[in-house]
Amino acid sequence: MPPALDEVHLHHLRELCARPAMIDDEGLRLGGTYVMFFAESALMAEHAAALLGDQHRAHVLEIGLGLGVFAQQIAPLRPARYTAVEPHPAVVDLVVPRIREHLPCPVVVVVEPWQVLDLEPESIDAIMYDTWPPDGHADADFASFVERVAIPVLRPGGRFSFFHSGTELPEARVEVLDHFFPGWSATKVTIPANQLPSGWTKPTGDFLVPCARKGVQ
Repeated sequence: MPPALDEVHLHHLRELCARPAMIDDEGLRLGGTYVMFFAESALMAEHAAALLGDQHRAHVLEIGLGLGVFAQQIAPLRPARYTAVEPHPAVVDLVVPRIREHLPCPVVVVVEPWQVLDLEPESIDAIMYDTWPPDGHADADFASFVERVAIPVLRPGGRFSFFHSGTELPEARVEVLDHFFPGWSATKVTIPANQLPSGWTKPTGDFLVPCARKGVQ
């Protein structure tokens, strides 16, 4: 059985789920905070291409639904199955109908935090990870996710990517990637300043698109 969430994560989850979800012309807000923007479509297209570009009929897992922009970007790549993990019920209610309209494959939505996932081993070809962890827990959660979820559920040769704002990965994440994956890369992507919305909350328009591949035994 997956472990239960600790009190820090339970409190954080309760606080996030208490925030009303709203989509406007710029993006998705939880309460007064934007968490994803339509302007990130090109960025998510780069993630989609890195993960699925030459994979045929991939089984895709997305951790953190956001606006569903990543899901829309994988649609032309014809995935065989798409599973989203999103613990905020209101986000699911807003976004999943839009995803079902775009994706030409079965859509499964798990309305739980990723920490309690119990997925079939080696059942996934591509993982996109983009969460809102408690303050101070981002790198620890990342390491835990890779070890407990990504590596067990990815098929040999399967790929893993994650959202990263900025032009350098933290040393802690580099160490995790080096330890668990035989090879990985990170491509720079910039959203032009004139395309950033007025409510932009990220520290920069510069991003990295990492892509790590699970070893083949």
